[in-house]
Amino acid sequence: MYIFISLASKQKNLLARQYLPAKLINGGIAGIVGITCVFPIDLAKTRLQNQRQGQQVYKSMVDCLIKTVRSEGYFGMYRE
Repeated sequence: MYIFISLASKQKNLLARQYLPAKLINGGIAGIVGITCVFPIDLAKTRLQNQRQGQQVYKSMVDCLIKTVRSEGYFGMYRE
């Protein structure tokens, strides 16, 4: 019984080590996709919130993103 448990735990450790690179790659891809999608949305939200009541530059989130791309370029959406 003890030998079986010992072998099973060694196999689990071996499998965990084999799947670690795949997990790291998948985590990296998920992070890149998340940042790519979230940064422009967060930028538009922040710019909409910082508008003054009488001086509204943007009408909607899409309008904000379009004007940002036109004035600052595509990578303007990823500036801090």
